[in-house]
Amino acid sequence: MAWTTPKTDWEVGELVSPGDLNAVSENLAELDRVRKTVAAHTTTADIVTPNTNNTFDDIDSDNLNLTITTTGGDVLIHFHGPFTRGVVIIDVEVDGTRRGDTNNGMMTTDNSQWHFVSFTRLIQGLNAGSHTFKLQTKRGTTLRAGAQFWVREI
Repeated sequence: MAWTTPKTDWEVGELVSPGDLNAVSENLAELDRVRKTVAAHTTTADIVTPNTNNTFDDIDSDNLNLTITTTGGDVLIHFHGPFTRGVVIIDVEVDGTRRGDTNNGMMTTDNSQWHFVSFTRLIQGLNAGSHTFKLQTKRGTTLRAGAQFWVREI
């Protein structure tokens, strides 16, 4: 069922009708459905990302491109995982638009040999409908098994 605007014009002594109770029940069910709108992937093997000469490309277009259908509003994006080899520059593309800095994406690490990268980002004001979230990098590196990428409507 869809969300029903709750009754707010109660009168003193007014009885609650079966329709009022049904509306409350349906609204609770809708809140529960929205709360469960999530997509996630945990890597099970190392992923070698291409060195694309400073252009952002998908890290794993089969598994780290997540799609959810929202009711409209805000979405949380989260990533955490280990990388090897040099500077790591990561960004998230939402419906074809990258969300981080033009050059450095959402997360840039230094030139040490081993990195554990983690970030959470709030994307506000998405329209209702289907949205695709792509984890991207613009430097060649290896994403180790056990990394996790998820998106959730809040």
